[in-house]
Amino acid sequence: MNITCPKCGFGRTVNETNLPPKAVMATCPKCQHRFKFREPSIILPKQATPESDTTDPIPPTAPAAPAAPVAPVAPVAPALQAEPIQGAPSSPHAEPLQPAAKAPVESAPPRDEDLWKELEALNDDDSESSYGRDQGPAHTSLPLWERATSGYPRAFAQTFMDVLVNPKNFFAAMPVGHGLVKPLVFFLIIVQAVALSQSIWQLLGIVPPSMLTENLDSSLQAAISLILYPLEVCIFLFLDTAINHFFLRLFKADTKGFEGTFRAEAYSAAPMLLMIIPYIGLPLAMIGATVYKFLGLRHVHGATNKQVLAVLILPMLLALAVAIILTLVAGKI
Repeated sequence: MNITCPKCGFGRTVNETNLPPKAVMATCPKCQHRFKFREPSIILPKQATPESDTTDPIPPTAPAAPAAPVAPVAPVAPALQAEPIQGAPSSPHAEPLQPAAKAPVESAPPRDEDLWKELEALNDDDSESSYGRDQGPAHTSLPLWERATSGYPRAFAQTFMDVLVNPKNFFAAMPVGHGLVKPLVFFLIIVQAVALSQSIWQLLGIVPPSMLTENLDSSLQAAISLILYPLEVCIFLFLDTAINHFFLRLFKADTKGFEGTFRAEAYSAAPMLLMIIPYIGLPLAMIGATVYKFLGLRHVHGATNKQVLAVLILPMLLALAVAIILTLVAGKI
């Protein structure tokens, strides 16, 4: 089951059978928000059967003769003295009263403040149903690009290298609740660098112009490319995020909302910088962006490999089917 803080989005995926049976509350280690992650299971204790129901009643006896006076006896210790039952007749032949059995006391439920530490210590045996074994850091942390207040070029370069060198830990520690602006700016910087390189290659005649600008002057082509290309790619980013997020929800693999999906796609676009290389850069960038998007969606949402593969492959199959149908329809017209 996925246990996710509803306030900040921090979450883990654990095997429900490993959870303490009475644990229903958790305190998020990131934002300290307390929340209920499942409904409690009520177990009614068995009621003790009175001893008088199982024993035969004592037959009445004849009244005894008055007893001779007895010397006073030392008082019994309070811990061993049994209290007489109210309203019960006293009889010298009656059996001594036994102390009443104490009612069973339910053990107190585990402290919910320690629940998340117990979850972090759990080991899930099924690698396909949980990513806790290889998640990396157990806490969330904003990328340096979003935490920096100065030195933005250095912060961008460091974040770029973090994505490429250690994508598993980078995406596993990705938080939500901080907006889409800075991930979008990170994406736009990469796209703008690609657009600038494409404009330079077009001015040098190395790369042919696009179909929209092929009839324009070369300098005008380069200027328009700097504007149109980032706009086209940004529109594609939001559409692709919406489609992938729809399939994530369809396969119940969404744990961090649309923002988590958008962050995974925006930062996984780092390999697109290979497109500054003419001709061979485009196929390399597409392969790299697909691989890193797979890693991003898997570790941001804590999804399984099968779920992420279905999320990535199904839209392509549907698009291929639509293209084939449109081609067949256009051929008949």
